[in-house]
Amino acid sequence: LKYAFIPLSCAFFLFSAATASIGAERITAQELKAMLDAKEKVVLIDVRTPQEHYEARIPGSILMPLDTLEGVSKLPEGGKQIIYCRSGKRSLKAIEILEKKGFKDLTDLEGGIIAWTAIGGPVVSGPSR
Repeated sequence: LKYAFIPLSCAFFLFSAATASIGAERITAQELKAMLDAKEKVVLIDVRTPQEHYEARIPGSILMPLDTLEGVSKLPEGGKQIIYCRSGKRSLKAIEILEKKGFKDLTDLEGGIIAWTAIGGPVVSGPSR
């Protein structure tokens, strides 16, 4: 039993190393909510599928599915660019893709929309406007 912790700690180390290797700045759902409540300028980029975006999204977010990012030549401007997905895995992959294309100062929402809804963050559904 004393060795049961080793795989978990190794997995955490590898995930931390992968996150650090792309240099992604990360924020928590609470930090994002505070930014939005303070009316700070942010651009929320949802890298989930169109169906996931339709079902529930953070208000004001822009859909840019992960599988379309290789062809992106510019990102929406207007504030701090925060990338999110369902749980945080695809958003890190999205940041990795975008940074290889030369984009900088991208921020990952830790825990994705799951973390956002867990703190009571509002979501909307239906077609984007």
